[in-house]
Amino acid sequence: MTSTSPGSSGVTPGSLVTGIASPEEGKSSRVFSLDVLRGIALLGILIISIWEFGGFTPNKQVFFRTGTHGGNYNLLSFVSIVFEGKMRALFALIFGASIILFISKKDHPSSLSVSDLYIRRQLWLMLFGIFNAIILLWPGDLLFHLAVLGILLFPFWRMSRKGLLIAAMITTLIYCGKQYWNYADDRKVYKKFSAVAAVEKKFAVADTVVKLKIDSLLKVKNNDPFSNKLIDDTLLKRHKNDTLTKEQAKDKQAWEGMVKGLKYDSTTDKTASKAMRSNNYAKVWDYLLWRSQNKESYWLYRTGIWDIGSMMFLGMALLGFGFFSSSFPFKKYLLIAIPCIIAGLLLAWFRNHYQDIKLADYAKYIDKNIIPFNQFFPIERFLLAIGYASLIMVLLRTTIFSWLWRILATVGRMAFTNYFLQTILCTVFFYGYGMGYYGRPSQLQLYGIVLELWLIQIVFSVLWLRYFTMGPAEWLWRYLVYNKKLPFRKKDAETTIAEPAPATT
Repeated sequence: MTSTSPGSSGVTPGSLVTGIASPEEGKSSRVFSLDVLRGIALLGILIISIWEFGGFTPNKQVFFRTGTHGGNYNLLSFVSIVFEGKMRALFALIFGASIILFISKKDHPSSLSVSDLYIRRQLWLMLFGIFNAIILLWPGDLLFHLAVLGILLFPFWRMSRKGLLIAAMITTLIYCGKQYWNYADDRKVYKKFSAVAAVEKKFAVADTVVKLKIDSLLKVKNNDPFSNKLIDDTLLKRHKNDTLTKEQAKDKQAWEGMVKGLKYDSTTDKTASKAMRSNNYAKVWDYLLWRSQNKESYWLYRTGIWDIGSMMFLGMALLGFGFFSSSFPFKKYLLIAIPCIIAGLLLAWFRNHYQDIKLADYAKYIDKNIIPFNQFFPIERFLLAIGYASLIMVLLRTTIFSWLWRILATVGRMAFTNYFLQTILCTVFFYGYGMGYYGRPSQLQLYGIVLELWLIQIVFSVLWLRYFTMGPAEWLWRYLVYNKKLPFRKKDAETTIAEPAPATT
């Protein structure tokens, strides 16, 4: 590892504040562009999270993908191509950059070393994530994964910016490899099933031959009871020898179960709705627990470590290159944004198109395609995350939407609080122990609810920060990390020595 930091790369936290910032941010160590990006990512995450909150299950999505391709299909495809996985990637990218900012900060209000403070910060974030998933009942929680990856990536923060960029690319390629690995497993299952199907075909051919021979010997009509009984008895004796072994039966069931999972099943949605609309918190908790456990363990181990880790590496690298500062050339943003967005959207279209083909006939898909439909999804989200970030940085250089950037920055400054607020509002509205709207709104109505929730969060953030220095969840997190009460009300902060707020939430 090369022992470097943002400072040795010519980019310091202080220099990041200037340029792309609002006037009121000039006296703090916050990075205005990161606040804006964080706010956009936080709001954008809800576009996809609302699927799981509101009961727009993968099963329902299969119904629209395999049925007539009408308005619901087109809307689903558009959202999937433009947003699915990208907002989570952007959020992880910003979190990666915040790691460097936190560790590089010189004036932490604690006598503990920065390393100790950082690990405490991540461990508390991990507990917040478990609380969000297990107590508030949000199986799609992201905090736990960010906390775990933050600890795993801690030893790499001193790497050079080029080294971090290479690490981001390598982890993305490994993620691509994992996609193919999963598909290779499916191909093995299908290959075994094909072998079993060939055996069953031989059995069927042999039975037909025996039946024809008996018919010709007896020279009687098939509707003769005595003839039919004799044929059945003969075939029964054959079937005692011509049956699948336990291993063959297992191979057959494995593929048939996989294919069944790719088909729409109305009973699946009915079961989910019944459980999620229960006015008993314990029943909803029991139904969601396995999904939370799967996401926090199996998914993190198999996929999340590469999914989130690659974006965090990228965020750390971009900070070193000065990507979030006013010194980064305007033309470079355009050179990054335009090709990355175009290439990313093309890959997203490829994924969406071939996903439909897979759902229509997976056996046919495997026969004709050597790679899975989502083979390039890691590259797709990598390109679109950095492309979207570059486009936003271009827009930040303009003064046309300065009012909008200030609003989004307030959401970003309170991202931790707003993340919990999303969970609370959605669970109360959709789950049975609240208002019980799970599975009731249409897809279009769900996005309407997203707009309403955005408005609530924006208004709440703007009003809250008029009177307080940070969000309530941010204050609690910092209190637990520093073991010290920091100024919370603005009027209290004005009477004490100003303590710069950490640049991440």
